[in-house]
Amino acid sequence: MKKDAVYSMRLSSRVREALKTAAQKERRTVASLLDKIIIDYLSQEGHVNLDAERRKFSRTRITLPASSIVREGVQKKAFPSVVLDLSLGGVLLTYPKGSDIPFSSIGKLPRFELCLEDPHSHEQLNIDCDTRHMRDTGNEIQVGASFSNSAGHELQKLAACFIKKVNGGKETA
Repeated sequence: MKKDAVYSMRLSSRVREALKTAAQKERRTVASLLDKIIIDYLSQEGHVNLDAERRKFSRTRITLPASSIVREGVQKKAFPSVVLDLSLGGVLLTYPKGSDIPFSSIGKLPRFELCLEDPHSHEQLNIDCDTRHMRDTGNEIQVGASFSNSAGHELQKLAACFIKKVNGGKETA
């Protein structure tokens, strides 16, 4: 979505510091966090559907078991996860609280390989991902990731299995 308007506002220093802390925790800028908060509120209240304008690809809300393969030195380690939503651009995953997943709010966010099973053919799909943000919700750890450019062939399979297609303005599963 094109961001062509500037809005200035006054905040108490306490609120400003809380926003900074929340933004750091989610690995975002304060401006990005405020934009997300405002868009989520406006969409939730039914004022406007801005979510569609923000995204290059439509999302499919889904609950799908998956594994995340993270390289630790020369070794690879698998972590169970659940896909919460999926698009041709990326994925939102959740990990149980207390998971050993090596994502932290400090340092560079890791790359990982997402492993899914096609429920129809039972073929394994392996897609390279770049972590974009993470959030500790208290009960779980949510990780948003984009698919790397090298995932072209696997993304075609992913689209055929899971992603809603748009036909003449109507979405089909």
